[in-house]
Amino acid sequence: MRALTRALASVAAAVGIAATGSLATAGTAMAATSPAPRSAVAASPSSASAATTWQAMDKVCKTYTALDGVTSRGQICAEVQKRVTDTGSVTGYRGRVVLAPVNGYEMKPTTFHWSTGVGLSEVCAGGCAPQAGAWTSAWSPVHTAGSGPYKVQGEFGDGSLWDLHASWSAWQTADQTCLTYTAGKVCVRYEVRGYRDTLQERSRLNYTPVKGGYIIPISIGVGSVIDGSTTGKTRTLCQPCTKRTTSYSATVSRDTPNPAGTNEYYATARFEHPNGKTSTLKAAITG
Repeated sequence: MRALTRALASVAAAVGIAATGSLATAGTAMAATSPAPRSAVAASPSSASAATTWQAMDKVCKTYTALDGVTSRGQICAEVQKRVTDTGSVTGYRGRVVLAPVNGYEMKPTTFHWSTGVGLSEVCAGGCAPQAGAWTSAWSPVHTAGSGPYKVQGEFGDGSLWDLHASWSAWQTADQTCLTYTAGKVCVRYEVRGYRDTLQERSRLNYTPVKGGYIIPISIGVGSVIDGSTTGKTRTLCQPCTKRTTSYSATVSRDTPNPAGTNEYYATARFEHPNGKTSTLKAAITG
């Protein structure tokens, strides 16, 4: 089983990443996020917080064409909002689909799901009717197990299929390496998340000093070795080189490449000690 898929399977319920073999399927046109809060709902009587507000989180739109590649069938949008308390805590999410068919073409949404291990749900109870004009679904039931990604799918009048993703999951640690030196504790973490229809990976450097200690961060990197071919992304932290005498964190991220036969996905961090020596820490998953 693929290494990254195994790692995601262990954290999917916590962060909302679907642990499937398809790691990246780009190509969806992105729309600007909807502005401003939408509506407010009262908190339950037993809640200690005041009213919550639904706020825009993400919106993705795509225009589809007919088989001739020219004639427009119209536009479909997937939209996600988050429920925010008066103290800034996020307590839930909801999604919906917006259809704008043109030129006599029909669109029909069928199901949606949040990539947190839950099953498919119908967009309309009992099934939606085909739509030939502008149409917006009801908001989904409130989802509290993570922010997504949210995926909605359906079909056109000719039976061909469509799907859209919106929103993203929280970053989750797939592996980490921590060492304690006289200057303090240094950790590097390899983290993953789902962003719309793409899997992403990130390297995170964390430093916690002891009294009087410091490090000089030099660089962090995230990368992979897939069937012997290495790719990666590096961020230089030494611009200029700075002594970090307080808690410090830095990240670098990228879209995760698709796996092959033999894979290693890794995060690295390089830094200098007070005595002038340098160290490199690495966290990785392999398979």
